[in-house]
Amino acid sequence: MTAEAPEILLVTTAADAASDSVARSLDSSGANYFRINTEDFPLISRSAVWLGSQPPIISWLEGRRVDLSKLRSVWLRRHRLPVLDNMEPAHAEYCLRESEWFVRGILFAIHSSQGRPNWMSPPTALWQAESKIRQLQAAAAAGLDCPPTLVSNDPIEIREFWAANGPLIAKPLKLGYFDYGATQAATFTTAIDQEALADDSALVAAPVIFQPNIRKQFDLRVTIVGGDVFAATIDSQREPTARTDWRRTGTDLQHERHSLPDGLHQACLRLMQELGLQFGALDFVLTPEGRYVFLEVNPNGQWLWIEERLGYSITDAISKWLQSYRKKG
Repeated sequence: MTAEAPEILLVTTAADAASDSVARSLDSSGANYFRINTEDFPLISRSAVWLGSQPPIISWLEGRRVDLSKLRSVWLRRHRLPVLDNMEPAHAEYCLRESEWFVRGILFAIHSSQGRPNWMSPPTALWQAESKIRQLQAAAAAGLDCPPTLVSNDPIEIREFWAANGPLIAKPLKLGYFDYGATQAATFTTAIDQEALADDSALVAAPVIFQPNIRKQFDLRVTIVGGDVFAATIDSQREPTARTDWRRTGTDLQHERHSLPDGLHQACLRLMQELGLQFGALDFVLTPEGRYVFLEVNPNGQWLWIEERLGYSITDAISKWLQSYRKKG
Protein backbone atom coordinates (compact mmCIF):
# COMPACT_ATOMS: atom_id res chain seq x y z
CA MET A 1 0.00 0.00 0.00
CA THR A 2 1.50 3.33 -1.05
CA ALA A 3 1.70 5.86 1.77
CA GLU A 4 0.53 9.42 1.38
CA ALA A 5 2.66 11.98 3.20
CA PRO A 6 0.73 15.11 4.25
CA GLU A 7 2.54 18.24 5.39
CA ILE A 8 -0.22 19.45 7.72
CA LEU A 9 -2.15 17.41 10.28
CA LEU A 10 -5.46 18.41 11.87
CA VAL A 11 -6.19 16.49 15.07
CA THR A 12 -9.84 17.09 15.88
CA THR A 13 -13.33 15.55 15.95
CA ALA A 14 -15.99 14.99 13.33
CA ALA A 15 -18.50 17.38 14.92
CA ASP A 16 -16.33 20.51 15.07
CA ALA A 17 -17.47 23.37 12.84
CA ALA A 18 -14.26 25.30 13.49
CA SER A 19 -12.19 22.44 12.05
CA ASP A 20 -14.51 22.30 9.05
CA SER A 21 -13.93 26.00 8.46
CA VAL A 22 -10.14 25.69 8.63
CA ALA A 23 -10.22 22.62 6.37
CA ARG A 24 -12.15 24.59 3.75
CA SER A 25 -9.57 27.37 3.95
CA LEU A 26 -6.75 24.85 3.52
CA ASP A 27 -8.57 23.31 0.56
CA SER A 28 -8.91 26.70 -1.11
CA SER A 29 -5.15 27.27 -0.85
CA GLY A 30 -4.26 23.79 -2.15
CA ALA A 31 -2.61 22.71 1.12
CA ASN A 32 -1.46 19.12 1.54
CA TYR A 33 -3.18 18.18 4.80
CA PHE A 34 -4.79 15.23 6.55
CA ARG A 35 -7.55 15.32 9.16
CA ILE A 36 -7.83 12.84 12.01
CA ASN A 37 -11.19 12.65 13.76
CA THR A 38 -10.00 11.16 17.01
CA GLU A 39 -13.29 9.49 17.97
CA ASP A 40 -12.90 7.22 14.91
CA PHE A 41 -10.01 5.44 16.63
CA PRO A 42 -9.87 2.49 17.20
CA LEU A 43 -13.07 1.10 15.67
CA ILE A 44 -13.08 2.95 12.33
CA SER A 45 -9.48 4.09 11.91
CA ARG A 46 -6.37 1.96 12.34
CA SER A 47 -2.86 3.08 13.15
CA ALA A 48 0.65 1.68 13.51
CA VAL A 49 3.89 2.94 14.97
CA TRP A 50 7.15 1.28 13.97
CA LEU A 51 9.82 1.88 16.60
CA GLY A 52 13.52 1.09 16.57
CA SER A 53 14.19 3.44 13.68
CA GLN A 54 14.98 7.14 13.74
CA PRO A 55 12.55 8.75 13.42
CA PRO A 56 9.69 6.34 14.28
CA ILE A 57 7.47 5.41 11.35
CA ILE A 58 3.92 6.51 12.14
CA SER A 59 1.01 5.66 9.87
CA TRP A 60 -2.75 6.15 10.01
CA LEU A 61 -5.00 3.89 7.97
CA GLU A 62 -8.44 4.89 6.72
CA GLY A 63 -8.71 2.87 3.52
CA ARG A 64 -5.22 4.11 2.64
CA ARG A 65 -1.98 4.45 4.53
CA VAL A 66 -1.06 7.98 5.57
CA ASP A 67 2.55 8.55 6.61
CA LEU A 68 2.66 10.96 9.57
CA SER A 69 6.45 11.04 9.78
CA LYS A 70 7.04 14.02 7.47
CA LEU A 71 4.72 16.66 8.91
CA ARG A 72 5.54 20.37 8.86
CA SER A 73 2.58 21.70 10.91
CA VAL A 74 0.13 20.17 13.39
CA TRP A 75 -3.08 21.71 14.72
CA LEU A 76 -4.06 19.94 17.94
CA ARG A 77 -7.67 21.06 18.13
CA ARG A 78 -9.63 18.29 19.88
CA HIS A 79 -9.07 14.81 21.28
CA ARG A 80 -12.28 12.89 21.91
CA LEU A 81 -12.75 9.24 22.78
CA PRO A 82 -15.31 7.03 20.99
CA VAL A 83 -18.35 5.41 22.55
CA LEU A 84 -17.94 1.63 22.87
CA ASP A 85 -21.50 0.44 23.44
CA ASN A 86 -21.13 -3.20 22.47
CA MET A 87 -18.53 -4.19 25.06
CA GLU A 88 -18.47 -5.17 28.67
CA PRO A 89 -17.89 -1.95 30.63
CA ALA A 90 -14.55 -3.16 32.00
CA HIS A 91 -13.36 -4.10 28.50
CA ALA A 92 -14.57 -0.78 27.07
CA GLU A 93 -12.73 1.14 29.79
CA TYR A 94 -9.54 -0.78 29.02
CA CYS A 95 -9.81 -0.20 25.27
CA LEU A 96 -10.53 3.51 25.71
CA ARG A 97 -7.63 3.98 28.10
CA GLU A 98 -5.19 2.18 25.80
CA SER A 99 -6.47 4.06 22.74
CA GLU A 100 -6.17 7.43 24.48
CA TRP A 101 -2.57 6.80 25.44
CA PHE A 102 -1.76 5.44 21.99
CA VAL A 103 -2.95 8.71 20.40
CA ARG A 104 -1.11 10.74 23.03
CA GLY A 105 2.02 8.70 22.35
CA ILE A 106 1.76 9.46 18.62
CA LEU A 107 1.43 13.18 19.35
CA PHE A 108 4.42 13.13 21.69
CA ALA A 109 6.48 11.21 19.12
CA ILE A 110 5.60 13.68 16.34
CA HIS A 111 6.41 16.59 18.63
CA SER A 112 9.81 15.13 19.48
CA SER A 113 10.72 14.00 15.96
CA GLN A 114 13.63 15.34 13.96
CA GLY A 115 12.72 18.51 12.14
CA ARG A 116 10.03 19.22 14.77
CA PRO A 117 6.90 20.44 12.98
CA ASN A 118 5.18 23.70 13.95
CA TRP A 119 2.46 23.09 16.53
CA MET A 120 -0.75 24.94 17.29
CA SER A 121 -0.21 24.15 20.12
CA PRO A 122 2.30 21.55 21.45
CA PRO A 123 0.55 18.80 23.43
CA THR A 124 2.47 19.37 26.65
CA ALA A 125 1.85 23.13 26.50
CA LEU A 126 -1.81 22.67 25.58
CA TRP A 127 -2.63 20.29 28.40
CA GLN A 128 -0.70 22.38 30.92
CA ALA A 129 -2.53 25.52 29.79
CA GLU A 130 -5.88 23.86 30.44
CA SER A 131 -5.15 24.26 34.15
CA LYS A 132 -6.78 27.46 35.40
CA ILE A 133 -4.29 27.55 38.28
CA ARG A 134 -1.38 27.54 35.84
CA GLN A 135 -3.14 30.12 33.63
CA LEU A 136 -3.49 32.61 36.47
CA GLN A 137 0.11 32.07 37.55
CA ALA A 138 1.30 32.72 33.97
CA ALA A 139 -1.04 35.70 33.51
CA ALA A 140 0.35 37.41 36.60
CA ALA A 141 3.91 36.75 35.38
CA ALA A 142 2.97 38.29 32.00
CA GLY A 143 1.82 41.49 33.70
CA LEU A 144 -1.94 41.06 33.32
CA ASP A 145 -4.36 42.40 35.94
CA CYS A 146 -5.59 39.26 37.74
CA PRO A 147 -8.28 39.22 40.44
CA PRO A 148 -7.59 37.83 43.92
CA THR A 149 -8.31 34.13 43.56
CA LEU A 150 -8.75 31.22 45.93
CA VAL A 151 -8.95 27.63 44.72
CA SER A 152 -9.95 25.46 47.64
CA ASN A 153 -12.23 22.93 49.25
CA ASP A 154 -11.39 24.09 52.79
CA PRO A 155 -14.41 25.75 54.45
CA ILE A 156 -12.29 27.92 56.77
CA GLU A 157 -10.12 29.26 53.93
CA ILE A 158 -13.17 29.90 51.76
CA ARG A 159 -15.01 31.85 54.46
CA GLU A 160 -11.90 33.89 55.23
CA PHE A 161 -11.61 34.69 51.52
CA TRP A 162 -15.23 35.85 51.49
CA ALA A 163 -14.60 38.11 54.50
CA ALA A 164 -11.71 39.78 52.66
CA ASN A 165 -13.08 39.81 49.09
CA GLY A 166 -16.82 39.11 49.08
CA PRO A 167 -19.25 39.09 47.43
CA LEU A 168 -17.83 36.29 45.31
CA ILE A 169 -18.34 34.24 42.18
CA ALA A 170 -17.62 30.51 41.98
CA LYS A 171 -16.59 28.56 38.89
CA PRO A 172 -15.29 25.08 38.08
CA LEU A 173 -11.65 24.16 37.64
CA LYS A 174 -12.22 22.09 34.51
CA LEU A 175 -15.57 21.24 32.91
CA GLY A 176 -18.78 22.54 34.42
CA TYR A 177 -20.67 19.51 33.20
CA PHE A 178 -22.85 16.88 34.83
CA ASP A 179 -23.90 13.67 33.08
CA TYR A 180 -26.99 12.08 34.59
CA GLY A 181 -27.32 9.46 31.87
CA ALA A 182 -30.58 10.43 30.23
CA THR A 183 -29.92 14.15 30.75
CA GLN A 184 -26.91 16.43 31.00
CA ALA A 185 -26.50 19.78 32.71
CA ALA A 186 -23.93 22.56 32.61
CA THR A 187 -22.80 24.80 35.41
CA PHE A 188 -21.55 28.32 34.72
CA THR A 189 -19.78 31.01 36.68
CA THR A 190 -22.23 31.78 39.49
CA ALA A 191 -22.60 34.64 41.95
CA ILE A 192 -22.83 33.21 45.47
CA ASP A 193 -23.97 34.57 48.81
CA GLN A 194 -22.72 33.69 52.28
CA GLU A 195 -25.52 31.18 52.76
CA ALA A 196 -23.93 29.05 50.01
CA LEU A 197 -20.84 28.73 52.23
CA ALA A 198 -22.66 27.43 55.30
CA ASP A 199 -22.55 23.70 54.46
CA ASP A 200 -19.10 22.23 55.15
CA SER A 201 -19.97 18.91 53.46
CA ALA A 202 -20.76 20.72 50.21
CA LEU A 203 -17.59 22.81 50.31
CA VAL A 204 -15.22 19.91 50.93
CA ALA A 205 -16.70 17.72 48.18
CA ALA A 206 -14.63 19.35 45.40
CA PRO A 207 -12.23 22.26 44.98
CA VAL A 208 -13.78 25.38 43.42
CA ILE A 209 -12.39 28.65 42.06
CA PHE A 210 -13.54 31.70 44.07
CA GLN A 211 -12.99 35.30 42.92
CA PRO A 212 -14.51 38.70 43.71
CA ASN A 213 -17.68 39.50 41.78
CA ILE A 214 -16.20 42.29 39.64
CA ARG A 215 -18.41 45.04 38.25
CA LYS A 216 -18.50 44.92 34.46
CA GLN A 217 -18.97 47.36 31.65
CA PHE A 218 -18.39 44.64 29.06
CA ASP A 219 -17.04 41.15 28.75
CA LEU A 220 -14.08 40.99 26.39
CA ARG A 221 -12.95 38.06 24.24
CA VAL A 222 -9.42 38.26 22.82
CA THR A 223 -8.56 35.60 20.24
CA ILE A 224 -4.87 35.17 19.43
CA VAL A 225 -3.44 33.27 16.45
CA GLY A 226 0.36 33.38 16.44
CA GLY A 227 1.01 37.12 16.61
CA ASP A 228 -2.43 38.17 15.34
CA VAL A 229 -4.84 39.57 17.94
CA PHE A 230 -8.62 39.86 17.47
CA ALA A 231 -10.54 41.57 20.30
CA ALA A 232 -14.30 41.87 20.75
CA THR A 233 -16.47 43.36 23.48
CA ILE A 234 -19.66 41.52 24.47
CA ASP A 235 -22.40 43.70 25.94
CA SER A 236 -23.43 41.30 28.69
CA GLN A 237 -24.75 43.80 31.22
CA ARG A 238 -28.01 44.72 29.48
CA GLU A 239 -29.32 41.18 29.89
CA PRO A 240 -29.80 39.97 33.50
CA THR A 241 -29.12 36.31 32.67
CA ALA A 242 -25.77 37.23 31.06
CA ARG A 243 -24.36 39.55 33.70
CA THR A 244 -22.33 36.98 35.63
CA ASP A 245 -21.62 34.59 32.75
CA TRP A 246 -22.64 35.67 29.23
CA ARG A 247 -22.57 32.05 27.98
CA ARG A 248 -25.69 31.11 29.93
CA THR A 249 -28.09 33.45 28.13
CA GLY A 250 -30.16 32.65 25.07
CA THR A 251 -30.31 36.35 24.22
CA ASP A 252 -28.44 37.73 21.22
CA LEU A 253 -25.85 40.04 22.80
CA GLN A 254 -24.29 42.97 20.99
CA HIS A 255 -20.65 42.48 19.91
CA GLU A 256 -18.19 45.16 18.81
CA ARG A 257 -14.63 45.16 17.56
CA HIS A 258 -12.24 46.51 20.17
CA SER A 259 -8.72 47.94 20.04
CA LEU A 260 -6.59 46.86 22.98
CA PRO A 261 -4.25 49.32 24.69
CA ASP A 262 -0.71 48.58 23.53
CA GLY A 263 0.43 47.47 26.98
CA LEU A 264 -2.42 44.97 27.23
CA HIS A 265 -1.78 43.76 23.67
CA GLN A 266 1.83 43.01 24.54
CA ALA A 267 0.93 41.39 27.86
CA CYS A 268 -1.46 39.02 26.07
CA LEU A 269 1.33 37.97 23.72
CA ARG A 270 3.65 37.45 26.71
CA LEU A 271 1.03 35.20 28.28
CA MET A 272 0.89 33.09 25.12
CA GLN A 273 4.68 32.82 25.14
CA GLU A 274 4.69 31.96 28.85
CA LEU A 275 2.21 29.12 28.22
CA GLY A 276 3.83 27.98 24.95
CA LEU A 277 0.60 28.48 22.99
CA GLN A 278 0.09 29.57 19.37
CA PHE A 279 -3.69 29.90 19.78
CA GLY A 280 -5.74 31.13 22.71
CA ALA A 281 -9.16 32.59 23.48
CA LEU A 282 -8.68 34.96 26.42
CA ASP A 283 -11.54 36.26 28.54
CA PHE A 284 -11.42 39.59 30.38
CA VAL A 285 -13.76 41.88 32.26
CA LEU A 286 -13.65 45.52 31.16
CA THR A 287 -14.78 47.46 34.23
CA PRO A 288 -16.62 50.80 34.26
CA GLU A 289 -13.34 52.34 35.49
CA GLY A 290 -11.48 51.04 32.44
CA ARG A 291 -9.59 48.13 34.05
CA TYR A 292 -8.98 45.04 31.95
CA VAL A 293 -9.20 42.14 34.41
CA PHE A 294 -7.99 38.76 33.17
CA LEU A 295 -10.29 35.80 33.84
CA GLU A 296 -8.96 32.81 31.89
CA VAL A 297 -7.63 31.52 28.59
CA ASN A 298 -9.12 28.64 26.64
CA PRO A 299 -6.24 27.13 24.64
CA ASN A 300 -8.72 25.79 22.08
CA GLY A 301 -11.67 28.15 22.46
CA GLN A 302 -14.39 28.85 19.93
CA TRP A 303 -14.20 31.77 17.53
CA LEU A 304 -16.54 31.18 14.58
CA TRP A 305 -19.41 33.22 16.05
CA ILE A 306 -17.13 36.24 16.50
CA GLU A 307 -15.76 35.87 12.98
CA GLU A 308 -19.26 35.70 11.53
CA ARG A 309 -20.55 38.67 13.52
CA LEU A 310 -17.60 41.02 13.21
CA GLY A 311 -15.93 39.98 9.96
CA TYR A 312 -12.65 38.98 11.56
CA SER A 313 -10.46 36.60 9.49
CA ILE A 314 -9.59 34.19 12.31
CA THR A 315 -10.06 31.04 10.21
CA ASP A 316 -7.73 32.34 7.51
CA ALA A 317 -5.18 33.38 10.14
CA ILE A 318 -5.08 29.79 11.42
CA SER A 319 -4.83 28.41 7.89
CA LYS A 320 -1.99 30.80 7.04
CA TRP A 321 -0.16 29.97 10.26
CA LEU A 322 -0.36 26.24 9.48
CA GLN A 323 1.16 26.94 6.06
CA SER A 324 3.81 29.37 7.30
CA TYR A 325 6.52 26.71 6.92
CA ARG A 326 6.35 27.38 3.17
CA LYS A 327 7.92 30.80 3.73
CA LYS A 328 10.83 29.18 5.55
CA GLY A 329 11.49 26.74 2.72
